Amino acid sequence: MMGETNETPRTAFIKQPVYLKWGDWDEHPVHEVTISQPFHMAEAEVKVGQFQQFRAAYRGDPATAPYAAGISWEDATAFCRWLSEKEGMTYRLPTEAEWEYACRAGTTTWFSSPGEAPPGIGVPNAWGFLNMHAGVREWCLDWHGEYPFESQTDPVGPSSGIARVIRGGGLENDLPYYSRSANRAGLPPNFPPVPLEELQAVSQKAKVSANAPSGAGQAQSGNYKSEMGYKNFIRDIPNNQGNSTIGFRVVAAPPPATKPGDPLLPFAVLGVLPTNVTTRELAKHGPPANKPHFRKRLLLPTPPENTAPSKLAALRALGFHRGMLRHNHCPGLVACDNGDLIVVMFTAVGETTPDVAMMSTRLRHGADQWDMPDLFLDMPDIDDHAPLLWNDHGRIWFVWGMNKFNAGYPFQYITSDDNGATWSPVNFPHFPEPVGGYSAQPITSAFRDRAGNILIASDAIGPESVLWKSTDNGATWFDTGGRTGGRHTVFVEMRDGRLLGFGGKSSDIEGHMPRSVSDDGGKTWKISQTPFCMLGGNQRPSLIRLASGRLFFAGDLQTDKGFTPPDIKDKGVWVALSDDDGETWKIRKLPSTQRHELPKRSADMGGDTIGYSVTRQTPNGMIHLIATMTEPCLHYEFNEEWILSGSDEVDNASDETLTRNKAARVAGIREYTEKVPGGTVLYSGGIADDGRFLFHGPVRWLGPDGEVLHDATYHLGQFQGTETHYRPSGTLSWKREYKTPALFEWTTYWPDGGTRTRSTWRDLHGEGKAVLFDRMTGMEVFSINMENGLVRSLKGDPEEN
Repeated sequence: MMGETNETPRTAFIKQPVYLKWGDWDEHPVHEVTISQPFHMAEAEVKVGQFQQFRAAYRGDPATAPYAAGISWEDATAFCRWLSEKEGMTYRLPTEAEWEYACRAGTTTWFSSPGEAPPGIGVPNAWGFLNMHAGVREWCLDWHGEYPFESQTDPVGPSSGIARVIRGGGLENDLPYYSRSANRAGLPPNFPPVPLEELQAVSQKAKVSANAPSGAGQAQSGNYKSEMGYKNFIRDIPNNQGNSTIGFRVVAAPPPATKPGDPLLPFAVLGVLPTNVTTRELAKHGPPANKPHFRKRLLLPTPPENTAPSKLAALRALGFHRGMLRHNHCPGLVACDNGDLIVVMFTAVGETTPDVAMMSTRLRHGADQWDMPDLFLDMPDIDDHAPLLWNDHGRIWFVWGMNKFNAGYPFQYITSDDNGATWSPVNFPHFPEPVGGYSAQPITSAFRDRAGNILIASDAIGPESVLWKSTDNGATWFDTGGRTGGRHTVFVEMRDGRLLGFGGKSSDIEGHMPRSVSDDGGKTWKISQTPFCMLGGNQRPSLIRLASGRLFFAGDLQTDKGFTPPDIKDKGVWVALSDDDGETWKIRKLPSTQRHELPKRSADMGGDTIGYSVTRQTPNGMIHLIATMTEPCLHYEFNEEWILSGSDEVDNASDETLTRNKAARVAGIREYTEKVPGGTVLYSGGIADDGRFLFHGPVRWLGPDGEVLHDATYHLGQFQGTETHYRPSGTLSWKREYKTPALFEWTTYWPDGGTRTRSTWRDLHGEGKAVLFDRMTGMEVFSINMENGLVRSLKGDPEEN
C-alpha cells in the first residue's frame, strides 16, 4: 500500500501541524500498488568519488559527505545514462513506488524501524538499505502528481508536472514527520540550474553577512525609523542558492514499460481563449471612460476561507482540492491580453510551513463571476510563497519564492504565451556574482525599464526591499545593490527613467510611508516622506502606471495598530492618481470596504482594510484592485473618472447595490469559435448596455475529438441553469445548478460516476448541510453544517474518500 495509513501523533512529531493527522494531502488516497518486475537497488546513495568519475570538477559538500548532494534530477539521470554506457547495464533512478517499497522493507509503520523516531544515517532497514530516512534526500524517476483511488501496477507518475519526486526526508527541516516512509517531497528537475561547483565558486566570493538590514545605498531624510521583523523569512545561510542536500541512488533494471498517467490540470488553465484579432477587440469593450464606474465583487468562497484548523476536514465535504487550506493570502494578479484576469494566492494555515501551496482563480472576459478556486501548483514539502504575476507584452510571468528552503533562490518563475493556458518549465535565476540579503518573497512589481532590462522586486531583510535585474532577457541576473526604505516596496519607472518605490511597511517618516527614488538603476536610493500613512502587519500597498500615464496608488489610512499621522483625520482605505510621478495626488476614499477578518486585528485597526493588495489594468481601461485579509477576499473594479470626479451614486450606495451586475440587456449577440490548447471553445455573447462584452447563451469547451469537457449557459455574463464539467475520460467531474446567479448547489462525482460531495452556496458562502459519500458504497460517511460560511458542526469520518 502506498500512502500514509497511520495517524501521526503530536507527541511523536513535535511542531508537526495539528491538522496533518494522517500525513499530507498528496499521501492520499492510500492505494494498492503491485511491482511486477524485479529490480536491484543500491544499498546507499551515490558517493562523491563515484559522481566525480562522471563529473571531475564536482567537489561535494562536507556537510553531506561522503554522499553526493546538490545534484539536479537532470544530472542524476545523466549519471545513470553514463553509468549504463560504461558498464553495459541499464541503470536509472528508482520509481517512487520502488523507492517506498524498498524503504518500508515489509513494514507498514511510520518508519522502517519500530518506534516514533526514524533510524539514523548508516542504520540499515530489514532489507539492508541505508539512509532511507536520513542523510541526503533522493531523487525518484516520477513527476509528482496526485495518487489515484484505483490500484496500480508499476506506476511511473503523470506524464508532466512542476516537480520530480524526492524521498528520504524533508527539504525545509529535519522533523521526524518529514522522514516518514510515506512522505513525498519534490523540486523541478533542473534544480539547481547550474553545477554545484559553479555555485560554490560564487558563494566563496561573498564577503558580508546578509542576515541583517544593510541600509545599502540609502540616503535618508527626515526622522526615518524602521523596525527589524520577519526573522522567520530570512535565509539562514547567505548565498547558498542551489546547495541542497539532495542526492540519489541508482536502480539496475530496465525502464518501466508503464504509460504515465494524465496530469490533473488546474481549472484556471482550461478553456482559456487565445489572443487574436477577435479577442483583442472584445477585450477593449468596457464601461465608458468618461463616466464614473465602480463595481465590487466577492472573490473567494467561504469555506475554505477562515475555516478553523481543527475543522479543516470540513473541506472534504465541499469538493475543493485537498491541497487547499484556510488562509488564502498575498495575491498576485495579472490582466491578460484576451481580457481575462488571473489571481494566484498562497493557500496555507501557517505562512512558514512546508504545506503552503498556490491556488488560482480566473475572471474570464465575458463572465461577471470569478471561477471557483482550484489548486494551481504545489512544490511538495516546500513553502511556496509570495506569488507575483506580470504581463510582459503578452507573455505572462508567474514568479514566486520558496520561503523557507535554505538552498532556494530569491525567486523562480514560469511563463505562458497563451494567457495562462500552458506554462513553461520552472526557471531559476542564475547569479554569476554574490547577492546581498533577501527574503524569498517577491512583491507585486515586475517591469522592463526603458532599456528593456527586466526588474523583479522582492523583500530584502526586515524593513527593506530589493530589485533583481536581468540585462539579457533572463539568462543571468544580479542584485542591483541598494535597499529601499520599506518592506513590500512597490515600484514603477518614472517618466525620466528614475525608479520610484513606495513603502511598503515596517518603516516610516513622521508616521508616513517612505518614498524611495533611485537615479542609478537601484544601486542607491534617496528616501523621503509620502503623504500616505505608514503600514504594518497584514498590509501591502499597490502602485502601478496606468495606460493614461498616470500613477495609481492604493493603501490603508491607518496601520495595523490603528495609528494615523496627525494630518490624516480618517480611517479606511484610499486610492489616488498622480499626473506628476507622485509629487501630488488626487485622493479618494474607497467605498464598500470591510474590516480585517480577525476580530482582534479589526479592533486594533479601527478601520477598514485592503490587507495585502495588488492592482492591474485591463485592456478596456478598468482598474482592478484585489483586497485580502477581509472575509471574503474582494475585487474592486473602477475607472479613472470615478477617482477624478467621484460619484454620489457610488458613495451613497449599499454594499448590495455595488456588488450587483448592472447590465440589463445585451445587443449584437454572436456565436464565436476559438481553437485552444487541447480543443475548441464555442461561446455566445454581445455588448451589454453598460459597455462590457458579456457571455449570453451557451458556452461549451470541446476536447480534441469533439467531446464535451465543459457546458454552461450564461445570462448577462452570469451562470444560469446547470454548469457541468467533465474529465478527459468523459466522466462527469462536477456540476453546479444555479437557482439564481448567487445561489447554487454544487455536486462532485467519483470517476465511476457515483456522487462524491454535495453542498449549497449563497453569495459564495456555504449554507446548510454538505455531504461526502463513500466511493464504494455510495453511503453518506461524513457531513458538515454551515451557516453563512461558518462550519458549525462535523459528523462522521471522511476516511480515504
